[in-house]
Amino acid sequence: MHDRQDRPAQQDAVGRRRRGPRGRTRLLVGLGAGAAVLAGGYSAAALVAGGQAPRGTTVLGADVGGMDRSAIERALADPAAAVAARPVAVRVTSPTGDVDGTIDPAAAGLAVDVPATARALTGPAWDPRELWHHLAGGGEERPVTDVDRAALRTGLQPLAEAVEQPPVEGAVTFEVRPGADGAPAAVEPVPTDPAPGRALDAERAADAVAGAWPADEPVEVAARVVRPALNGEDVTTALEQVARPAVAGDLVVAGGGREVVLAPPAFAPALAVRAVDGRAGLVADGAALEAAVLAADPAFETAPQDARIEVTDAVPSVVPAVEGADVPPDALAAAVVAALTAPPAQTPSGSPSATATPAAPAPPTRRAEVTLVPVPPALGTEELAGLGIVEQISTFTTNLTSDRDRTENIRIAAAAVDGTLLRPGEEFSMNDTVGERTPARGYNRAGVISNGRLVEGYGGGVSQLSTTLFNAVFFAGLDEIEHKPHSFYISRYPEGREATIDWRSIDNRFRNDSGHGVYITAGISGNQLTVSMYGTKRWDVRAEKSPRRNIRTPRTIYDTSSDCSPQSSNTGFDVTVTRVMTPVGGGAEQRESWTTTYNAQNRVVCGPDPATVRPSPTPTPSGTTSTTAPTAAPPAPPASPAG
Repeated sequence: MHDRQDRPAQQDAVGRRRRGPRGRTRLLVGLGAGAAVLAGGYSAAALVAGGQAPRGTTVLGADVGGMDRSAIERALADPAAAVAARPVAVRVTSPTGDVDGTIDPAAAGLAVDVPATARALTGPAWDPRELWHHLAGGGEERPVTDVDRAALRTGLQPLAEAVEQPPVEGAVTFEVRPGADGAPAAVEPVPTDPAPGRALDAERAADAVAGAWPADEPVEVAARVVRPALNGEDVTTALEQVARPAVAGDLVVAGGGREVVLAPPAFAPALAVRAVDGRAGLVADGAALEAAVLAADPAFETAPQDARIEVTDAVPSVVPAVEGADVPPDALAAAVVAALTAPPAQTPSGSPSATATPAAPAPPTRRAEVTLVPVPPALGTEELAGLGIVEQISTFTTNLTSDRDRTENIRIAAAAVDGTLLRPGEEFSMNDTVGERTPARGYNRAGVISNGRLVEGYGGGVSQLSTTLFNAVFFAGLDEIEHKPHSFYISRYPEGREATIDWRSIDNRFRNDSGHGVYITAGISGNQLTVSMYGTKRWDVRAEKSPRRNIRTPRTIYDTSSDCSPQSSNTGFDVTVTRVMTPVGGGAEQRESWTTTYNAQNRVVCGPDPATVRPSPTPTPSGTTSTTAPTAAPPAPPASPAG
């Protein structure tokens, strides 16, 4: 980029002599007239020469010599576009290795200013050197460039990230080494030697690129050396003066009326020596120290206990919450660092010599005192009491089968539901609460419904919990959101008031719209499953059921597959169930109905259809044949969701 500025021509007076006033006046007038003639001629030459580029001038490889401004702009249009599209190579040099990269000129805000370049090449040649340049001929000229510095810094960011190499900070860590031949473990401080890093100085790199572009060779920029906070001498000194004394003996941690003694192998992994405010200092991981303390004494902290509901003889009551006590990790770390870096106690004047044999070992003096902080429970007593869980609002019981695997599945799922607390407006999802029924979670294979057939599947029987829960929701008068009956009727459940469940596609969801909290219990007693709900009773609920209609007759299916399971038949039908809710204390009743369509449960016989079995051949008269036409197999049953 050329900086051009106008300079006024200057002319020194030559042969200046002393003259009288009139002589001096004539001389000045004569000299002035001569200077004017010369200046006029120079100006005319400068203007004429400046109207076009000096002969032999090239820009971006294009010959623009002798061209006027318009011609230069046309000649440079394509070369300027080409150079703007060509990536700029940048090489960042450093003692730890060079890094090469490229930037996109357009994205980095680099552009050739063609009009400005044409003006610079064709402007008036006021400077004699420029005039001579026009007369003698030019050479390769750099174009005038336009640089967006903010965009250039952004364009250099990927290269800066590639160049960035943080320094290796000098430090000391502690390695626990097992003792040989039964000896106790030992702790060894291990130093880390510091090493410099590197970074790209964005402003310096932007200056270099802006000054060199466009260029055929890579733009070279020196990386900035990033020095570590500690040098090798600092680390060596810290190893002997800080690290080794820190693990030279046991550590006592006291707080909350308890104390534990930690041997160096127990607490050393939580320590390190590194730069602190520019100097080597001992630092500690409070969470790791807390874990070490609790490993030595699990009762050092007290976990908070939430307020909870306890049900006795169907009457709920609130068990008060218990506040916990916790070791603050940051405070523990600070106390331990202070204890391990305190100067050793001085021997009092007049005390026995240090070489004298003591009567008994002195108690540890490396002691960290920490104040435990109270930890409030997540659910306080007043909050739980304010939810209004004061009575049973519904309960429902179903009978179990004799299948032990099925019962165990129900027991596992019921344990997940038992103790659920729903605040006002909160929704319940059985799938979210129970989770996927897998063998890893203890579930067994038992009967489930799939495509109208009883088959084996993990978690079989959990639909009985879903059905029992649905009925408890029904009689509590809560807002039912989602449920789906089984594909065919199962006689141990009430018609139209049952709900299957499937992890992949079918859920049982409801919302607590009671205005109070709802507490759910679920469990097995004997051969029965019971789900009960507690809160504040708002509704007296009764169920109405229509007669069966649209009766569907089952078919008989013969199954010759190796995994066939026989199945009895049951008719299919439609039925409507209505929930009638009357406000406690009186008021207008509310009615809500559900219509259920049950498919016919087909009879399944394991074996071939007798009608399709070919009878044994019997002798026939010569010349005659007998053929028995096969009977077509019955169509497959309609698909139904898993249950």
